[in-house]
Amino acid sequence: MRARIVLGIWLGVWLGVVAPLALTSPAAARSTDAHTYTFDQTWAAAVRLIAVDFRFPISDRDQDIGYILFEYREGGRAHHGSLELVRARDENGTPVVRVVAQVNAMPSYVERHLLDRLRRKLTDEYGSPPPSRRPPPPPSDDASPDPGSEEDEPTS
Repeated sequence: MRARIVLGIWLGVWLGVVAPLALTSPAAARSTDAHTYTFDQTWAAAVRLIAVDFRFPISDRDQDIGYILFEYREGGRAHHGSLELVRARDENGTPVVRVVAQVNAMPSYVERHLLDRLRRKLTDEYGSPPPSRRPPPPPSDDASPDPGSEEDEPTS
């Protein structure tokens, strides 16, 4: 009888705690930001931020494709990290550079910190970001005829 109770407790603990932990996979967090600076300005600032400011070793980079692979180092441990720079347009048609940061096995605030530092570096080095284009005004619903059109001429 006692063996059944111990087995039941063990099974309950295993099903309630161990099994859910074994079935979960680590989440792949990603953080993004968009800048109206040129691609070349954003690329240069990102490389300097990783290699010079943080002194993280860059394992691979390709400006044409727009990626930087680096080793994020903290507390004596190294984690694989990446920055992707993607040319895009915002909702108003303004050219932007979308930056995606990812650091494996680290919380998302680490990625957010990298993106915040990049934004600050861009502002410090290049000044305020260029403004986004304003959306075109919506078409007017007022269908007034042009002055001088045939509709305005008196009929005889």
